[in-house]
Amino acid sequence: MISGDDCIYPVDYAARLLAKMQSDARLVVASGRPTSGGTQSLEHSPSGSGRMVRSSFWSVVGGAYPSSAGWETWLLYKAQEQGLRIKLFNDLSYAHARPRGAGHQFVYWGAAMGTLGYHPLYAIGRIARNALVRSIGIVGAIKMTRGYLQSRLGSNDPFIHPFDKRLREFVECEQRLRIQEIVAGVLRKIFR
Repeated sequence: MISGDDCIYPVDYAARLLAKMQSDARLVVASGRPTSGGTQSLEHSPSGSGRMVRSSFWSVVGGAYPSSAGWETWLLYKAQEQGLRIKLFNDLSYAHARPRGAGHQFVYWGAAMGTLGYHPLYAIGRIARNALVRSIGIVGAIKMTRGYLQSRLGSNDPFIHPFDKRLREFVECEQRLRIQEIVAGVLRKIFR
């Protein structure tokens, strides 16, 4: 289990998460839902802290996280790229003891989107959602945008460099399909 932040876990957290993972051989990365300040996060995929990774999959991807912005999300996309499953369990939660994004002020959140190959429209949507729903504010949104643009246009920061082309293409393709689904759904509602 990975706990890369100051978190407080229920006594049975690891045992319950392990039991859930053992019931599905294709499930390779999972976590419970994090809370901060008593409020549940709005995440839809396994969080970085509180994450459990199946050891056989961990070995396949090299047994270590890469040293680049987006390293936590990289693992999720590597699993999906290989046709494996990831899951966030809503019925299992833990608490972050300090605010998230405090150290980098959200610049690396934006940079991660670029290094992973996020589709520009998807990145804009994520920045807007974080500004409105996660309450990172306009300053956080501007810093996320700056990080995204730095990673797409080139950066001297050694922590901001793109992941392999195949993974970036996979991510952008998945997001393009998701954008098309959203647009089609909106159009169906409009033209009913």
